Amino acid sequence: MCGIFGIVTDSESVPDRARLDASMQSLVHRGPNSQKIHAGPGAGFAHTRLSFVDVDARSDQPFWDVSARYALIFNGEIYNYRQLRAQLESEGVVFRTTSDTEVLLQMLLHRDPDTAIRALEGMFAFALFDSADRSLLMARDRFGMKPLFIQQVGEAFLFGSEVKAFAPWTAPSVDRFMVASYLQGFRGPTSGFTFLDDVTSVPPGQIVVKRPGSAPQFHAFARLEDFLTPAAIDEYAALSSTQIVDHMEQLLSDSVEAHLLADVPVGAFCSGGVDSSLLMGIAARRHNNLAIFHADVQGPFSELGAAAALSKHLKLDLKAVSVTEREFIDLLPRAIRHFEQPLADRPNCVPMMQVACLARDSGVKGLLSGEGSDECFLGYPWLGRKALTDGYYALGGKLRSGVRAVPGVGDLLWPVPEGNVDLVRSLFNRREVVDDAERVAAAVAALGPAIKSEGHRWTLDYLHHHLRILLHRNDTMGMAGSIESRFPFLDHAVVRAAVNMPTEYKLRRDWRALDKSHPFTRDKWVVREVAKRYMPPELSQRPKFGFWTNVFQRTRIDPRYFHDSSIASLLGLTNTQMDATLASADHSFQQRLLHLDLWGRACVDVEPEDASVARLREFVSIKAL
Repeated sequence: MCGIFGIVTDSESVPDRARLDASMQSLVHRGPNSQKIHAGPGAGFAHTRLSFVDVDARSDQPFWDVSARYALIFNGEIYNYRQLRAQLESEGVVFRTTSDTEVLLQMLLHRDPDTAIRALEGMFAFALFDSADRSLLMARDRFGMKPLFIQQVGEAFLFGSEVKAFAPWTAPSVDRFMVASYLQGFRGPTSGFTFLDDVTSVPPGQIVVKRPGSAPQFHAFARLEDFLTPAAIDEYAALSSTQIVDHMEQLLSDSVEAHLLADVPVGAFCSGGVDSSLLMGIAARRHNNLAIFHADVQGPFSELGAAAALSKHLKLDLKAVSVTEREFIDLLPRAIRHFEQPLADRPNCVPMMQVACLARDSGVKGLLSGEGSDECFLGYPWLGRKALTDGYYALGGKLRSGVRAVPGVGDLLWPVPEGNVDLVRSLFNRREVVDDAERVAAAVAALGPAIKSEGHRWTLDYLHHHLRILLHRNDTMGMAGSIESRFPFLDHAVVRAAVNMPTEYKLRRDWRALDKSHPFTRDKWVVREVAKRYMPPELSQRPKFGFWTNVFQRTRIDPRYFHDSSIASLLGLTNTQMDATLASADHSFQQRLLHLDLWGRACVDVEPEDASVARLREFVSIKAL
């Protein structure tokens, strides 16, 4: 895990080292172990390293080949690098290090790009620079675990792990279309456009080639819909329940083993939920000194009891950090500065950032995370009650159609909603979610009418924009504490199984399942069945919480907060107009305004954190429970 930055120009001029250093310093939290700069004709690179494999300085970056023609600037981990190295060595390739960085470089030099990148099992964002023609080959992993941003600034082309690294070279300009989409409920961009004009987030699963004097060229090396195949659907449909559980246990065991691979300590997030608990249970059978960490959200939603019960069962020492309600507010400027987007519907960013700092201070560099399980195995409560709600909305639809069919008065009694709000929001965010959904629907439809399970589509839908938001949260909040998050549930074999298995192994009717959010339905059934083999039922069957808090719902914002504010300036509103807007807005919209303003202060105006915190303490309070 690292921070990367690069600038390549059309001329032979050497990029300014002072600005390269400034870009590097903005990424030090991503790589506190070593930092290096390269400045040469037409190209400059900065790299900050959080070293996991071959921690020797010989594997520092930019990493050049022996001819000094090619340089690799790489962020991520390649979990199957030993197998790939063995293949290359059998072909006569000689290695100078034991790092996955050098394996990636040699793969790119000895295979065509698509073949090389498709062979990678892991998370990555990288750029390969050819000094002979000053071209760049860039790519981002298929799930979007690692970020990669690019921007053209005059004759200069920039790339980096975070947009703040671009600040020494260009001033940020707000994309007002994206702001409008966000204010209408969009959760935030994760692929393509961003909140800033002309800054692009490289889409997951894509390769980008940039040559001097030409616009970057994009093409996909993989799509998540590729996991869905008729052969795999038939394969999993033929298995019994016991065989499915055995198979999933083996896949997860193999994945956990691969994700623990490192030359430094790797621990685990211990949220108290079944996903992280299962990963810890599997890991604990292989490593009796696994370090586990918990964020104890103070109040009625604390999961410390469940985390402590699990640690006792597994005979592991639990380290916990307390997160108070006030910290959810006071730490928002810091969290948003790292997240580089507003956070309105993601309050758990703060506890994730806090537990990452705890792990760092305890000498751990990486943590296993249960992220991806809910998406793969349909763990969201509303999916468990979807049949009921779909029936309710279908009944309402029939009633609405019946009323509108009454001649002459139907449209008056039940008028058609105007405004096309959903369509407008989709246009403002450049159809990111809609296009994903249409590709998934087309992939499922291509299976033919004989395969009717909606579960395939639901899983693929959640593995797109929804998961990308969560992975961005994990990356940025972990890196705020110099911690790498690792995701065993997103191992390719695990995802392939999840996408193709029958829905009944994810959502299963069970009269004993009394979860009030989806009564008589057991979510993530196969995951919970595997978990039963590692922990008692009271832990394997726990409902989902996920560092939950309702502090955002209980905040009260004094209208004076927005006087002469970043958001008022962006929207072109006077203080009186902002007062009226806040008075008319519901609580959810007030939160979106607050978080948008905090983003503007942190990421556009670059206001000092203590000034933002002081303003919050003066004008934002929390209503008591």
